[in-house]
Amino acid sequence: MITLTRDMDDGSEPTPQDNATVTITAGNGTHYPLIFGSDGYYRAAGLTGTVGESYTLTVAVDNQEFTSESLMHDGVSIDEFYFQWLKIMGERLVILTFSFEDIPDEENYYCYRIYRNGENYYWNVLHDQGNDGQVITLDVICMTEKMAEDNKEDDWDYILYEGDEIQIELQTIDKRTYDYLFSVGLSEGTNTNPIHNFTGGCLGYFAAYSTYRADTIFSYAEILNP
Repeated sequence: MITLTRDMDDGSEPTPQDNATVTITAGNGTHYPLIFGSDGYYRAAGLTGTVGESYTLTVAVDNQEFTSESLMHDGVSIDEFYFQWLKIMGERLVILTFSFEDIPDEENYYCYRIYRNGENYYWNVLHDQGNDGQVITLDVICMTEKMAEDNKEDDWDYILYEGDEIQIELQTIDKRTYDYLFSVGLSEGTNTNPIHNFTGGCLGYFAAYSTYRADTIFSYAEILNP
């Protein structure tokens, strides 16, 4: 999707730009044109990513050109995926725990995204420094027990409800994508722009990545008590 930047205090939805020429070029020189769709996204037909291949996205719009390159890495699978109670300083928390085995003998970067009923719930990035080839276990704090009991409107975006559909997507990304997303996380607290992922001076990023998804239905009865 291609949109124009807006003022920080502009809460309106961005308007997709339909006048761009968008192309993905594979490392072997094959060009794939992306066609604008009615939902506002540009998509390529017949393009399947290949592990070990570099891809370049070129966007030409309003007499400007922006490019970004990304290398597709091999994927990993999620081995375990469950919710558990954890008590910290007298307060009970619902924790989402999942684990996966790191790809050995190479530097790896990952992005995990958690969805609740198809909507973004939480995301973060990590790299395997100090854990090469090992099982990596992550604990994601979802909510406190009191938050769920009080059910205040301000907390509705964070509270998990009985029957919610939960999905974890684990992406194996390259360093350029990691650096951009890591800087996005930092910029959210400082009101600054993230580092550039494109040449030409625009916000946004392009990523070629392998992905694995795991799904479950949230149920209080199935939360573990370690």
